[in-house]
Amino acid sequence: MKVHQIFYTVGVIFVFASVWYFAREFIADLPDVIKTILLITSIIISFFIAEIFRSTDK
Repeated sequence: MKVHQIFYTVGVIFVFASVWYFAREFIADLPDVIKTILLITSIIISFFIAEIFRSTDK
C-alpha cells in the first residue's frame, strides 16, 4: 500500500467525521427528514470533490 493511499483513506474518514459532526452539532433543531437530506447531500458532494482531487494527483 502506497503512502498517498493511506493519506487519502485518512482524508476520506476525516471528511465523513466532519460531516457527521456538522450534522450533529449545527443542525440539531431541524426535522429529521431535512437533516437526512442535508447529510446525504454533503456526503455526495464531498465524495465528488475527493474524486476530483484524487484524479488530479495522477
